[in-house]
Amino acid sequence: MNKYFDVIVVGAGPSGCSAASFIAQKGYEVLLIDKAQFPRDKVCGDGFSASSLAVLERLEALEVVEKANPFRIDKVTVSSPNGTIVSAKPPSVEGLMDYGFVIPRKEFDYLFLQFAKGISKVKLLENIRIQELIYDGLNVCGVRSNNETFMGKIIIGADGVHSMIAKLLSLRNDNPKHRGIAMRAYFDNVENLNHEIEIHYEESILPGYAWVFPTSEHTANIGVGILTRFADPKGIRELFYRFLERNNLARIKLKNAQMIENSLRGCLLPIGSFPSKRSYRNVLLVGDAASFVDTLTGEGIYYALRSGEYAAEAVDVTISKSNRVERVGTIYEKLWRKEFKWKEFYTGYLLQSLLNNRHLVNFGINRASKRTKKAETLAGVIAHKLPKWKLFSNI
Repeated sequence: MNKYFDVIVVGAGPSGCSAASFIAQKGYEVLLIDKAQFPRDKVCGDGFSASSLAVLERLEALEVVEKANPFRIDKVTVSSPNGTIVSAKPPSVEGLMDYGFVIPRKEFDYLFLQFAKGISKVKLLENIRIQELIYDGLNVCGVRSNNETFMGKIIIGADGVHSMIAKLLSLRNDNPKHRGIAMRAYFDNVENLNHEIEIHYEESILPGYAWVFPTSEHTANIGVGILTRFADPKGIRELFYRFLERNNLARIKLKNAQMIENSLRGCLLPIGSFPSKRSYRNVLLVGDAASFVDTLTGEGIYYALRSGEYAAEAVDVTISKSNRVERVGTIYEKLWRKEFKWKEFYTGYLLQSLLNNRHLVNFGINRASKRTKKAETLAGVIAHKLPKWKLFSNI
């Protein structure tokens, strides 16, 4: 096998497949490597926003996902600590669909990987664990596993929250102020499920939340997410079971439900407010490896797909115009920072402190329950269709 490529992508989840697919479609030879054998499970809320679908559509991968008949979502329900409930459809936004999906990551990631490896310029290798970076001067020119070495002009780390690529470059997010933790399980025979996602701001979980995301008419992904900036991650399991037992809405839905065996799992969330570069010369980090997780909702899918798209743009500009690969990181930083950092990540980081106050949360959700536009704005922000600053408009 040829072991020299234009780009090596380490990690074949959504960010890695996005980067590999966009890059290969531009005509470059891509090696896509993952330590796992697909299909494999991945802890997630399984929600795909309209913004995520827009990226998949640009990639021409949306049709593949839609053929799998994912559960369509067009509404958001939110509850406050004092029990106030708000339900609304997010407002229409030009260029975005009026719905999203919920589809288990085990299914989506496998579908997306099949799409990526179906592109002629993509070479996939599974069960390969990268352990070293190979240098040519200051640039990284390859990666090495136990038995094999692969060489490339540009390296992309898409290997998740425990990214080896980020660790080797001292770029990994291990700061508890910019991390979260989540625990979820799948349930069968869930009652009263609709085409909506539910977000529950329980007082004991603030500024995190619990969720109920239906994956079909009778099955759901149910979980709890907290921020380690405010809460001890060791208490996540207790919070999960407390939500199931004490939340009235959850109890009604789950009275005859069963937790699917071995589906209760937790994961770390590398939050996007982490103040660091996401590149080193000719190495780019995307998705969870780059801490591209929403600071308010914990959503990572859109950022994974979009950062992969940005990486492809940076690669194309670099190779086609100058071939000075050490410049690709600078181009990539400019691209992602223009959209993500100040507008979304830092605004969300500030909102975390407000959400830690139950009185403010009760006030905000109560206000939204009485005003249709406020309810739609709240739904739009949670569904990733509107920017977070919209929550402060016309207060």
